[in-house]
Amino acid sequence: MLGEGDLRVWHEGLDRLAPDAHLGWLMTQGFSEKEALRLKWISKDMNDHETYMADFMKVFEGLERWGPGSVRDTLKALSLVPEAPTNILEIGCGKGLATKVLIENTEARVTAIDNEQSALTELKERFEEQGISGRLSTVCVSMTELPLEKESFDLIWSEGSAYIMGIQKALAQWSPFLQSGGFMVLSDLVWLTDKPDQELMEYWKQAYPDIQSINTRLEQMNAAGYDVVDTFSLSKEAWDNYSEPLKKRMDDISSAMPDSVALKNIETELEIFRKFLGKFGYQMFILAKRI
Repeated sequence: MLGEGDLRVWHEGLDRLAPDAHLGWLMTQGFSEKEALRLKWISKDMNDHETYMADFMKVFEGLERWGPGSVRDTLKALSLVPEAPTNILEIGCGKGLATKVLIENTEARVTAIDNEQSALTELKERFEEQGISGRLSTVCVSMTELPLEKESFDLIWSEGSAYIMGIQKALAQWSPFLQSGGFMVLSDLVWLTDKPDQELMEYWKQAYPDIQSINTRLEQMNAAGYDVVDTFSLSKEAWDNYSEPLKKRMDDISSAMPDSVALKNIETELEIFRKFLGKFGYQMFILAKRI
C-alpha cells in the first residue's frame, strides 16, 4: 500500500521524525543510495520518481552550478582557515568548482569524493586538460561510508552537501578522518531571521525540514567537538550564479514541458528566492576540531 498514492506527505513526515530510518527504508525498497537520496530530498514520490528525476535532470544537466556558490566565497572561506592545509578531503565535490579553487590556491593534495562517477570522470579529465590534476585524487563513494584512513586529513571541505546526510550526522561521522586540531569548512542553509514568514516556513518545512538558525548550528557544532573559527553568509553573487542560469534554462524549456511537476517545483523555488532571500541563506562555517 505504501507504493500507492501520493506519498509526499508521508515522506516529509518520516523525514522529520526519523531521517535515518527514512533513508534506510527507501533503500530496502530497491533504490540505490543515490536514488534514495534523490527521492528523499528531491522528488518525494515513489510512484512518479523516474519521470520527476528525468525532468529534473533535463533542467540541470547543462548548468554549471546546482546550488549557490562563487569563487569569491570559496576563497574567502579558505582565507579564514588558520593554517595552510597539506591534505584536503572534499566531500560532495560535484563538478569540481570548489575543487579547482582548492587546487589552485593551496599546495595540498586534494581527495575529492562524490557518488556520481560521471561527474568525477569529467572533473578528472578537465583538470588533466588544464594541467592541474597532479595533486588530485577522486573516489566514487557515499559520503556516509568513507573508506579512508582515520585522521589522514587536516582539512575537510563540503560546500552545500552535508545536508544530504544531516549536519549533525556529518559532523560526527566525518570527525574521525580529521586530524586533531584540523579544520572543517562546510556550508548549510539557515534562517537569517527570527521571524520567517508563514509561506517561507511552510516551504522549507517541506523542502528542508532540518533548516536551523545560525545559533542552533553553532551550538550543535560546539557540542560535536568543534570550535567555530568564523562564519559568514554567502554573497548575492553566489545566489545569482545559481539562480540566473536556472531562470534562463527554465524559460528555454518550460513551454515544452507544461505539465512537469519537477518544473513547477523549481518555479516555486525560484519564486521563494525572489520574495524571501535574505530571510534565509547559505552560511559558511569554518570549524576547528577540538584537541
